[in-house]
Amino acid sequence: MNEPKTKDGAATPPRKSIIYNEAFRRDSVAAWRQSGQSVPKYAPQIGVHETTLYAWIREEDRPHGGGAKTPADVDSLQAENRQLRAECERLRTQRDILKKTLGILSEPTVNATKGSPP
Repeated sequence: MNEPKTKDGAATPPRKSIIYNEAFRRDSVAAWRQSGQSVPKYAPQIGVHETTLYAWIREEDRPHGGGAKTPADVDSLQAENRQLRAECERLRTQRDILKKTLGILSEPTVNATKGSPP
């Protein structure tokens, strides 16, 4: 039927998906971190493709539980958000004051010393 073919027309064998258990993945990522080697150098040593190891590293770095935040995390983020909004409002007020001050200082004065007319 429609089997994959190489450039020279030969049929390629179907790929097998290898499923690695969770412990192997975790141990591989931990060993890679301790090795100090780059992923392309380390992956062949453990018998996996570098993109597979990169995926395991991303998975390991992701927060556990599918990225769900705990209530303590949500509360701290909300508190930080309130603090940042207050600081932003304070900075806007300062900016507006500085703009008005600059406008006042840059206006020509009416009672300036009279010099020769331009």
